[in-house]
Amino acid sequence: MQGLHQKGRGKLLERARKFIFSTALPDSASKLCRLNFRYGLAKMHLVQEQLGLDPTTTFIAAPDCTISRNIHRWRNGIGYGGKITWGDGKEPLIFIDTMPNACGMLVGSLDEIPDPIELIQRVHDMNERSGELKIDGIPIHWNYGTGNHFINVFEIFPNPAVSDSSDLPQYAFIVHSSPAELKNDKNNRNLGMYYHESENLRFISETLETPFGDIHYLVGANALNYYDFFTWAKNFGRKRRHLASELLFGKNFKVVTDKIHQGMTHMNEIALGCHVFNNSEKQFFPLTLRADLPCYLMKGVPSFTEEAMETLNFTGRSTKYGLEERLKKANILPHGGGYTFPHIISVPEIFETVEKRRYFSVDLGTGIGTVIFETPRELEFAYRGRNVLVQTIDLGLGEIVARMVPHFALKI
Repeated sequence: MQGLHQKGRGKLLERARKFIFSTALPDSASKLCRLNFRYGLAKMHLVQEQLGLDPTTTFIAAPDCTISRNIHRWRNGIGYGGKITWGDGKEPLIFIDTMPNACGMLVGSLDEIPDPIELIQRVHDMNERSGELKIDGIPIHWNYGTGNHFINVFEIFPNPAVSDSSDLPQYAFIVHSSPAELKNDKNNRNLGMYYHESENLRFISETLETPFGDIHYLVGANALNYYDFFTWAKNFGRKRRHLASELLFGKNFKVVTDKIHQGMTHMNEIALGCHVFNNSEKQFFPLTLRADLPCYLMKGVPSFTEEAMETLNFTGRSTKYGLEERLKKANILPHGGGYTFPHIISVPEIFETVEKRRYFSVDLGTGIGTVIFETPRELEFAYRGRNVLVQTIDLGLGEIVARMVPHFALKI
């Protein structure tokens, strides 16, 4: 690696920048994401070179591209709201610093709007029974009081211009969660999804020291085993959401859609806070914005048209690096509004310490002083609104199947 280290740090970061293809809104959060992603992609490129592969890892940012409030993921040089691709799914290589967690949203039908007080009581009853119920022999610990995991209830208004919308129910709920039980080794597969929580994952992983910090990855049989584990974890997460839905709403609901937006889509790709769709299937995807705004059921439109490629300044770079097919098959949709920082107007400087830690200096709208931080977790934030939806439609990435007007949202 010594020869690689002698390449200028600036050149490595500039190369990484060229492999970021963004459809994001042009605000401070998406800029922070893209700046941080240069470091993550630069490390991935160095691993690929070390393994004799072409350094072509890309990040394709969705319209809700934003920061990650997960401290470990951010320090690894990873943001949120898009997908990372480093191959065609056949190479036994997985970058575990991306931290896939199989988080998803189940949209289910309702015959009527439930009483919110009764629903709250059911959530408390679930919490009291936490650890009693099992899936695949693993005790379930409910996590609807952490992170962005929530339970929402809606009335649905189909888009009459879309024929697929005619079969939708009048009312629906969304259950949003991840199988947190599988982050560490305390399960019957003796493996965890997260590097910093799973001793067994650390044992089988490889580490490469780079100018931007260490990167952890899996190759060969270990990569194949981890992908098999994650595929099982993804199915476990679906069973978990279905069980939660039954406990909350009864067993008579029908699943409108149940998709993950955070996890591996194949051996060499991970979705981080976005939907990835398959053109051959009839699929709906929820786009959840703020609690005071409608949610939308979306249908994906194949990415990207030649006009969109030109508008987004993708054509030249995709041709130069042989990425035309990867972009044409990107097929991404936003899954939410994403965090934003209205009080930040620019990011003029990044400081790096000898310990390879990064600090971001940002200018505030007040014009008085700057804020310097390592991770954005402690920053005050807001959620974006319908501008994410408008961006998605304007770029021809998807169409609205139905508008879902919220009756109430539970954050317990």
